[in-house]
Amino acid sequence: MQEITRISLEGVCNTRDLGGFQTKSGKKIKEKRLIRSGQLINLTEADKKKLVEEYQLAAVIDFRTSAERNDKPDPYLPGVKMINNPILEEKTLGITRDTQSQNNVIVTLVQEMHKQSDFSSEKYMEDMYASLISNPYSRSQYKNFLEILLQQEKGASLWHCSAGKDRVGVATMLLLSALDVPRETIIADYLKINEFGAEEVEELVDRVLGDNRNEELERQVRPLFCVEESYIQSVFRQLEQESGSVEAFLEKEMGMNDKKRARLEELYLD
Repeated sequence: MQEITRISLEGVCNTRDLGGFQTKSGKKIKEKRLIRSGQLINLTEADKKKLVEEYQLAAVIDFRTSAERNDKPDPYLPGVKMINNPILEEKTLGITRDTQSQNNVIVTLVQEMHKQSDFSSEKYMEDMYASLISNPYSRSQYKNFLEILLQQEKGASLWHCSAGKDRVGVATMLLLSALDVPRETIIADYLKINEFGAEEVEELVDRVLGDNRNEELERQVRPLFCVEESYIQSVFRQLEQESGSVEAFLEKEMGMNDKKRARLEELYLD
């Protein structure tokens, strides 16, 4: 399996080039064409130069809501097309790390943990992931994401949310599935956020728990900021239950017919 490494940037910990990932037929994703990431607000000048000059960055696809974008706007990148493609509606609450409502969401969840002896943060996240692909609005936005990539003939496209794990995780899973990358590679790539974002997760857990920190509460809070294989498997399961297979879902709901998948391969595979 292709080694999964991050693009070394000073201000962002979870930016990855999917180049080199091998498909079931033995083809490989082209280098410097498909990049997943977390939010870009902390890019340094050196980071910007690296993405624009070394990676030939042509488009940034922002999955965040307008409230998130206003709070942490993307920096200016010369010559780069900025595309807003929010995956969630403004009214939707979730674990996005950087929204103003995050603390309220966490507080509510912590209260539920105390009230319900059978509360499971893992189950909460699994349900949230399944809803990302079952919600009609989110589904249409993921379809639009794939359509955007079909129009990007040159340079690199980078897509991001806040942390680069949930909304980006599902988008990347759909894209890699459409490119016929094996599921084990998709899962391995998804799980890498736990390694690349480990320091950031510790800071978030400390900030949320504060003086209330105890072993049981930490055990329930931590899964909200990390990823587990069960989260992305819940998406695969949702697609298979609904359409019979991931391939059937891609064709029926994402518009990825044979012609479009062939075009996607032409653009992004060697």
